[in-house]
Amino acid sequence: MKLTFVGSGGTSISPKRACPSLLVNDSLIFDLGPGSVTNIRKTDIKLDQLSKVFISHCHADHISDLMPFLWATQIDGRTTPLEIYGPVGFKDIFQKLRECTNTSEKFFTFSLCVKELDFGERLDNVSTCRTDHAIPTLAFRVDEDGKSLCYSADTTYCPRVVELANQTDLLVHEATFLEEQESIAELTRHSTGRMAGRCGRESRARRLVLFHIPPPNEHREDEIRQAAEQEYGSEVQVASDLVSIAM
Repeated sequence: MKLTFVGSGGTSISPKRACPSLLVNDSLIFDLGPGSVTNIRKTDIKLDQLSKVFISHCHADHISDLMPFLWATQIDGRTTPLEIYGPVGFKDIFQKLRECTNTSEKFFTFSLCVKELDFGERLDNVSTCRTDHAIPTLAFRVDEDGKSLCYSADTTYCPRVVELANQTDLLVHEATFLEEQESIAELTRHSTGRMAGRCGRESRARRLVLFHIPPPNEHREDEIRQAAEQEYGSEVQVASDLVSIAM
């Protein structure tokens, strides 16, 4: 199993990071935040290699490159089918995105299927749960050939994510805020490094990587990592754009 951080930031783009987007096995992509299409173009991946898109929730920093991605793969001459999955309510949002970008259904000459996933639903080797975020949000787990990874998406500390990530080989957990910003984390339903570390420890994840680092906190990401390590009890990494992890 291979994971590539197409975008490892959160909230907005910085010179260092695009917004959230995770590529699994060069075929599944989770979220398409601003800057992700540009970063995919920097790799050897062709857009028509991506067979399924999973959207965790409909905040701008996780979905804004969805329509640019669809335009790009159409212009590239895509002929292979594409499936897009999102949480409850996603189909209405997708329709509005098409309308506000003046994108006719007839524009796409490839087969495009847009579906919603219920919280807790499983699709092939992808399992889900509902996170504890400000709007309905899916976390995802991928199991393949005896290996697994779990993507928390946006959430504050959430027992459901702990359960989904149980004994996973790799937990990618958001860590938006510093410990001194815990009140903001609680208000916005995001995580601090300590919360991410707690999820990693309680789920017994074998490896913990932090992501969704917003531009205002990039210069203090070591503090976020250290807080996570203290709670997790082992080494923790902070994700960077276009870095891959093989399992």
